[in-house]
Amino acid sequence: MDYILEKKVHSDLSGVKNIVEDILLNIRDVINENIFFNTKIILYELLINGVMHGNSQDVSKLVSVRVLINNRCIIIEVADEGKGVNYIHKELGEYDFSESGRGLMLVEGLSDKFSVEGNRVTCIQYIK
Repeated sequence: MDYILEKKVHSDLSGVKNIVEDILLNIRDVINENIFFNTKIILYELLINGVMHGNSQDVSKLVSVRVLINNRCIIIEVADEGKGVNYIHKELGEYDFSESGRGLMLVEGLSDKFSVEGNRVTCIQYIK
């Protein structure tokens, strides 16, 4: 079973809510409830991050999302049109007083594999 969904959204937060709800509606019956909840958080965090930080809420820019589900894992890729970020893993307490970075830290914690390459974030959740 392979399930692939690709979407793009303009950089406004109301569009993020609609696209995440649409994706979740499409995958609800494909994955179990625990993984579904984590996937929901990952999608919201990455798309909001792309809109707010990557594209600086410039509605002329797009954020793209690709979700691949097979019998082993869920792969989520989100890319924006920004200049990218040099993400450095920090220990949990190091984010206590940071102004940003907690969203990616949360996504990293919910993912089994996580990478940031410029303006593209990829995370993998294994289906157990």
